[in-house]
Parts: sequence; C-alpha cells; structure tokens
Amino acid sequence: MAVTRRPIWMRTAPADLAPPPPEPPRLGGNAAIAAQVLEALRTVRERGDGPDIVSSGRVHAIEVGPDEAVLTLRLGGGRCGSAQVLAELAFDVMRQQLAPLDLDLYLRHEHSGGCPNH
Repeated sequence: MAVTRRPIWMRTAPADLAPPPPEPPRLGGNAAIAAQVLEALRTVRERGDGPDIVSSGRVHAIEVGPDEAVLTLRLGGGRCGSAQVLAELAFDVMRQQLAPLDLDLYLRHEHSGGCPNH
C-alpha cells in the first residue's frame, strides 16, 4: 500500500522545533527608572505594525547608573537599514525618558538575532 505524503508547504513543524521565547531584558542599576524606560520602549515597533522591540527580544539590557544609562539591543549585524532605524527610535525613546536626569546615554548592540526585516 502506497503512503500518501502531504506536500511540504502543507506540513507543520512539530511544536518542539518552535524557537524558544526571548529572554526578558536585564535591568541594572536604578531598576525603577530602567523599568520605566523598558515600558516606553514597548512603543517602538518592528516593521510598522510588527511586535514591539521588547516582546520580540530585541532589548537585551537597560542599565541606569548615577552618571550614565546604557541600552543594549539585539540587532543582528546592525548593518541593515531596519536595524539602524530601530536603534535610532529606541535611542530617542530612552533620551525622552531620561532627559530630566542629565545622564550620558549609550546604545550598544549585540550581533545576534538577525536583521529586523526578516
């Protein structure tokens, strides 16, 4: 008896092959202010109506010290146009949230996570 196989485009991946959920962002230094920045970063969306950068795992860490604040993002190689736009939008949100504190602001990125376009 011949076995009928479904075309590949009709097959579904097993649940155990689904990617793991993103790790929650690491908050350092003044946790209350870092949490405030984290909530504000939820307004930055990937590809217009895509998920926010916190839910998608792009925000790796927020550290707020007495003199400086550092936002670390996962943006793949950081060379595609979407990565640069996301980084600029995220930095603007951080700057708006921390403006009254007169801190030096830094944006860093990891080379993991792929291009935001994909």
